[in-house]
Amino acid sequence: MPFDIKSIFSLNFINLSLNQAVNIIATLIYTPILFQTLGDENFGLIHLAFSILTLYAIFVRFGYDFNAPVKIAKISENLEEASYVNRIISLRVFLSMILFLISIPIIFLFFESNFNKILIFSFTILISESLNPLFYLQGKNKILPQVILNFLSKSIYIILILLFISGSNDAYLVNFFYGLSISVFYIIYWVRYFNKLAIRNLGFSIKKIIFSIKENFIFFISSTSTHFSINSALILLSLFVNDKELGRFTLAYKVAFILRMVPIFFIQSALQQASKSFTKSEEEYKVYTSKYFKFGLLITFVISLLSYVFSDLIIYIFAHEKINYSSNILSLISLIPFLAMLNFKNVIFILVNDLKFILNKATFYTLIFMLISSLILSYLYGGYGMAISLLLTELFSFFIHYFLIKKNE
Repeated sequence: MPFDIKSIFSLNFINLSLNQAVNIIATLIYTPILFQTLGDENFGLIHLAFSILTLYAIFVRFGYDFNAPVKIAKISENLEEASYVNRIISLRVFLSMILFLISIPIIFLFFESNFNKILIFSFTILISESLNPLFYLQGKNKILPQVILNFLSKSIYIILILLFISGSNDAYLVNFFYGLSISVFYIIYWVRYFNKLAIRNLGFSIKKIIFSIKENFIFFISSTSTHFSINSALILLSLFVNDKELGRFTLAYKVAFILRMVPIFFIQSALQQASKSFTKSEEEYKVYTSKYFKFGLLITFVISLLSYVFSDLIIYIFAHEKINYSSNILSLISLIPFLAMLNFKNVIFILVNDLKFILNKATFYTLIFMLISSLILSYLYGGYGMAISLLLTELFSFFIHYFLIKKNE
């Protein structure tokens, strides 16, 4: 069957692409402002705090990103749907409160005063994660509202930065505004949702919270390994380098992290149609996934190549100054989107066949590899070592997924 590029551009793909475009454009706008206003040290600290809160968010999401969309898609009754949604949000808000209360004494005991303030004010990010409606919108196959919410919140965030961030003393407000701007729109969305269904008094129940924890524990374990391996780089690197080097590494890593999302939304946009094709015939499934895979490889290769060739220019656009260290790091990790895309067929195959045990094993082994390689290489070579570890982790992830799939056949 000839390659038909039109078949790639489903509505989901377009909406997910728009969502990613919003993230990229917003980052291009506010990153230079923050780097120049705060300086490289504070820039590194706010992103270190962001990384810590991102790991906290794994606990708050509690794996519902994996299975909630599937369950919501099968629910037909409004009351049942609203009750299930309320149970998920209640659990997430409850976990956010617990994590905040536990963290307060730890923050004051183990972190310096400047970072204390940044980290505490960053907890609005956790609130936004607890209210994130993406699990519901994916279940309803409605990605456009998420794009709109993302656009509105990022716009408000940029406005708040321009109005209130004027120097290094304002660093604590950066993540605070990020979480706040998102949370406001998520609250508005959920208020409209429950009002539209005219459902009241769903309430908050500890019994329901406990049931939700038991129900989703296995998905939580799987998501923990996946997200920790992706989001822990800055935390691990901070153990071995000073704030200035961390800030300059973060500048390059932030670019690569955005580009790393490209393979993820290829998987997200292809999964639904891939599942349908798989139920019809193996041949149709192979043709469809091969099209997506080839197109994805082409796109990510071009992205990686451009990132490598223009690394100096990209860093200059973000920092408004030439920083050789950041440019060198970006040159090294520019290959990440292409390497991540290699795993496309493996991940799709695992998901359409519901091979959760393979996914759990692969993500766990990848996490262990990432932790060991990052700690050793960062200790020996600092940021350059971390960059090499990130590349090796992507390759390891591809091979371990492939090996476990073949072993299961």
